Amino acid sequence: MDSTGAAVARPTRLRELPALLRRNRDFRLMFAATVVSFLGDWFAFVAVSEFAITTTGREGAGAVAFAANVLPVFVVAPFAGVLADRVDRRLLFVAVNLAAIVPCLGLLAAFALGQPWLAVGCLAAIALVVAFVEPITAAAVPNLVDPADLSLAQAALGSVWGTMLFVGAGVGGLVTQAFGAQISFVLDALTFVTAAVLVLGIRRSMHQVAPSRAARGDGPAPATASVWSHLGEVWRFVRDRKITKAFMLTKTGVGVGNGIVGLLPAFALTRLGGSALAIGYLFAARGLGALAGPLLGRALARDDGRRLMLVCGGSILAYGLAYAFLPLVSSLPVALLLVALAHLGGGAQWVLSTYGLQVTTPDAIRGRVTSLDFGLATFAVGMSSLLAGAAADVLGLTIASWLMVSLAFLYGLSWLAWTRDLWQSQADPLRSPA
Repeated sequence: MDSTGAAVARPTRLRELPALLRRNRDFRLMFAATVVSFLGDWFAFVAVSEFAITTTGREGAGAVAFAANVLPVFVVAPFAGVLADRVDRRLLFVAVNLAAIVPCLGLLAAFALGQPWLAVGCLAAIALVVAFVEPITAAAVPNLVDPADLSLAQAALGSVWGTMLFVGAGVGGLVTQAFGAQISFVLDALTFVTAAVLVLGIRRSMHQVAPSRAARGDGPAPATASVWSHLGEVWRFVRDRKITKAFMLTKTGVGVGNGIVGLLPAFALTRLGGSALAIGYLFAARGLGALAGPLLGRALARDDGRRLMLVCGGSILAYGLAYAFLPLVSSLPVALLLVALAHLGGGAQWVLSTYGLQVTTPDAIRGRVTSLDFGLATFAVGMSSLLAGAAADVLGLTIASWLMVSLAFLYGLSWLAWTRDLWQSQADPLRSPA
């Protein structure tokens, strides 16, 4: 056990995942729901980003669509974390997935009316609703698996995101190209229904204790308190725990440079093939990197907090380095390779930092901590995308891309300097996070 009361995970390998899925029915259902949900998510984005760029004639329109796909998470995150800690996580997961069906179908109307900004608005509405899923899952998984399996389960879920982005974006491009955007939107709605049905079958409690009786920690805020009171409780927990703060600020490093991802549709349509299929391929390459990144990161970190922090910081720099070359290429295969390499780093630091928060945070506030972490990261991604889109319209794709790369490098170097005492510590900081 560490000082938060969380059990320390033993080293695991992803090849053990089939055995975990066989013996743990509840995690199997959560895993399957995550697979299905992520599969459909990128169908809509591929279609909407192409629609926005081609109908407005603006290269930055794709970045605006990407911002709409992520920025609402920041708005929802404080509320999502509170709800994930205070109400039944299983029923909340089901409710938000069913609610996402409405804006999915709204996309059909936007395309029928030829209104790109209405489509972007529907994309934002989907993101607003499903923003609840990440904190629910991150908070619940430690209660669905044995402590020794947590590292494996989190790495597997992180790889699922990459795998389904790889498959979903690629298939989404194919479906949009072959059958039209409307079919993509219907399929997306069906994935939300399926995910809800799967999670309804989970029997084990997704809370350590009943929400109404959850341990509140130091100076608990009552369940009827304001969102700010609940966030204040989180702040009181993390303010003297540098390692927890460090993990909460790791994803932001990739986030500040992530605006370049919002420019991928413009690269696809103007320099790398000119079709929805090319957009799908680029985002599939992003997914491939995000799939492999957590596995590579786990192998390098070896459940050692010092190594884990070095991998997180180094991943930010690797992300920026790979994307620095993207504006210089005109070959789609080379561009795919660069995108995949960039997101080896992005995927590694995303999953490893979440694991770090799970290990160093007690269950009673884990939902709020992980939702705040997710919210900060997506705020950085969304604002970076808006900046990238504006810069692309004014300065062009190349300058806008290198601006994003510069921000990622600056953040990565600053984060590594700030956390130097942790990754150079004689003792593993994961085992003594206070």
